[in-house]
Amino acid sequence: MGYSNTELEVEDGDVGFAVDDECEFPEIDFEALGIDPACPTEAKPGSEAKVVMLAARYAAGLPLWHDEDCVDHGPGGEEDE
Repeated sequence: MGYSNTELEVEDGDVGFAVDDECEFPEIDFEALGIDPACPTEAKPGSEAKVVMLAARYAAGLPLWHDEDCVDHGPGGEEDE
């Protein structure tokens, strides 16, 4: 099923769903979870642990990416050296 251009147009800020300006999300105590957003993470990109770290960095007002974060996209855990 394809979409025509008219089906995808957004007019006057209508996004197709209700936008609640008063929407609130629960506060997460990253410190209680043992997460230091200033430290690099060994969590693989796309993993739940990496997403939690990105949320902690965002909440702390830090850059999302750390130069020493894991960049290995391969399957499995740590390799034997």
